[in-house]
Formats: sequence, structure tokens, C-alpha cells
Amino acid sequence: MDYFLTIAASDNSGGAGIQQDIKVAYNLGYWPLSAITGITVQNFNKVFKVEAVQTSLLKFQIEQCFLSFPVKTVKIGAICSHDNLLAIVDCLKQFSQKHVILDPVLFSTGGVPFLDKSSLKVLQQALFPLTDLITPNKLEFEILTNQKINKIEEAIEIAIEKCKEWNTSVLLKGGHFSDKLLKEALITPTDVYHFQRKRKKFSYSHGTGCTLSTALACYIGKNKSLYDSYLLSSKYLIGFYDKLHNPQVMDETN
Repeated sequence: MDYFLTIAASDNSGGAGIQQDIKVAYNLGYWPLSAITGITVQNFNKVFKVEAVQTSLLKFQIEQCFLSFPVKTVKIGAICSHDNLLAIVDCLKQFSQKHVILDPVLFSTGGVPFLDKSSLKVLQQALFPLTDLITPNKLEFEILTNQKINKIEEAIEIAIEKCKEWNTSVLLKGGHFSDKLLKEALITPTDVYHFQRKRKKFSYSHGTGCTLSTALACYIGKNKSLYDSYLLSSKYLIGFYDKLHNPQVMDETN
């Protein structure tokens, strides 16, 4: 069995973060390893608190994963602190990895920050070039580019230049755009691929970004192309959430 490593935050609700990454990776045939960047307090509707783990502990986790196991593919999610970001960069430089997917989780849906804006320059200049692909949604891409974007076509034009500047590929997710059809795009330094399909409204959608980025890391780790990995990951995501009924949150206010 191949080894998958997720470097991300813990979600006590089990629907996103490390916990969701582990479920997806196991379902796709990997032994999941994890390095926890932070502890969150959340339910399916809201993140209440985020606390970064001590950076030396995070680095120790990552180092032991790479030293002890032949890691095939890596997914990075919420990083939780500037020092954690630097530690992840150091580890990826020390233990060169062929397949790295970054889901640039900058804040929760409710606006709780996972990484300060002062870290964006290091994220772009130091971490992006160590990845194969980043998977921002509309709001994250606006922050990363410091531009207001109304249509995905605008985002694609910007991403064509940014993927060269950042030395990585970009998957623009379409969930936050207002098109009737779901439009997404995969931009590499040499190609642009356009995708569109009917929008799916799931009764439960917590952790969709984690699910997609983890599935991408898993399929790319199986030596699928970015294009094929996107198609397979999208199919996996739809199948996963179609099977779930809406779990109930007992208390959304406390």
C-alpha cells in the first residue's frame, strides 16, 4: 500500500481537515499519514477557534513521516501560522517530493483566519513553487492576487500569468462564482483546460474542498495526469456527498 501524507489542521467534527483527508485517502487505496498544523473547534456550520500547534512539533511530525515511510503524495491544507509555513517549506526542501497538492485554506467559510495575510508573500514565493497544483476558490484567489474578480473567465486570464510567476499549476474552483452551470478551470504553465457541469446542491457539504484536494493528491500519486486527476476527483467528490444525508448539529449557537 502506498503512503499519503496530509499536513493540515484537525477538525473535531470529523467532516473536514485531517479527519476528512484520512477518510478519502484510505478510500482511494492509501495508508494515510498525518502532520497536524493546528487544532480547531468547529461543527458543520461554524469554526469557533483555531490554535496552531507548536512549530517544532509540526516539523518533528513531518520529518518522521518522511524518514519512516516512502511517502508517495502530499496534500497541504490549513497551515495555521507563519512559523508553520516556514517549517513546511523547510521540510519539503529537505525531503524532495514528486507530488504535492496545496489547498490554500486562508480562512473558514465564516471568516475565521487560518493564515495571516502577512504570510502571503512567503506562501507564494516559497511554498507555491514546491507544489504541483494549488486549488483556490474564488475568495482565496482574490486574496492571493489582490484583485476583485467577478467572473471565472477573468480569473483564468489572471491565473495564466500567475501560474508562471508562482511556478505551479492552478485549479480554479467554481463554487463561489455565480454562473448557472458550475465552471472550473485547470491552468498549467503550458495549457488551459475548461470544465463545466450542472451544479450539484448537496444536503451536506462540509469539507468539500478538503475532499477534492485530497482526491487530487491521491490520483496524482497514482501517476495520473492533472487533467485526468481532476476528472476522477470531481467524480469521487460527487459520489461521496451524494451518499450522505444531512447530519444534524444539536446546538449551532453556543
